[in-house]
Amino acid sequence: MLALVLPACEGFVCSQERIKAIELANRGADEFKNNLYDSAEKDLKQAIQVDPTYEIAYYNLGKVFQKQRKWDKAIESFEQAVQRKPDNANYQYDLGEAYLESKKIDEAQKALTAATAADGKLFKAWWRLGLVYKMLDRPKEADDALRHAIEANPRFSKSYVALGYLYLDYDFNKEAAQVFQGCVTAKDDDGECHNGYGLALKNLKQYEQATGEFKKAIDDDPELYDALYNCGMAYSDWYEDGHGNDQKEKARDYLQKFVTNGAKTADGNYLKAANDKLYALSGP
Repeated sequence: MLALVLPACEGFVCSQERIKAIELANRGADEFKNNLYDSAEKDLKQAIQVDPTYEIAYYNLGKVFQKQRKWDKAIESFEQAVQRKPDNANYQYDLGEAYLESKKIDEAQKALTAATAADGKLFKAWWRLGLVYKMLDRPKEADDALRHAIEANPRFSKSYVALGYLYLDYDFNKEAAQVFQGCVTAKDDDGECHNGYGLALKNLKQYEQATGEFKKAIDDDPELYDALYNCGMAYSDWYEDGHGNDQKEKARDYLQKFVTNGAKTADGNYLKAANDKLYALSGP
């Protein structure tokens, strides 16, 4: 949402330009709220033309472009807002997100760091900063940022998911299991939490509990096809670990569901692995 702005200016006195710019910006905010993005863009650009010092108009224009995923234009607008008010955490955060979406990772890191410096409780900035550090292969900084995100908002499950997968990437399966357990505690209806928890448990060879977590993930999100794949592979590992045909049949069932339902969206390598495993399980 774009904020309506009351005409409160320095000394409670606004220039005629600022009053007109606020009027246009507020009209743009109303248009944005009603999904009239072209009209909102037009009025916000006019507000900037009337008063080029009005940083809120630049920021709101960036939000219009952000909503439409026009990231290059969003960056231009957010940069102008940040240039005029660099200590605004929200301006820096949205600029960082736009950089991240545009694969400008170094720039994203700088903007998101500035956002967390301006507001240490802005949990989404810490979360995205953690994602950036993962991309930069800086795991210690990623760990620190994601832990800050969890501390700032223990109910935001995406921070747990990112931290859990960071540990899985480095084979810290016990630590990953602890993080994902926290994730399901924070948000029990989040399929990604259960899927990650299942992966950690699978790696720890706790197959019965792992398959239970994958099933919860599927119940929470039937289109989370990764959970179908992971459940099938967990049953296969369980079977190969010396258990009976019941696990073998369940492995076939979940892997076939994955191949059938996830064919259009799943990574080709996973589809090949699933088909290879199905072939291996096809014998007596």
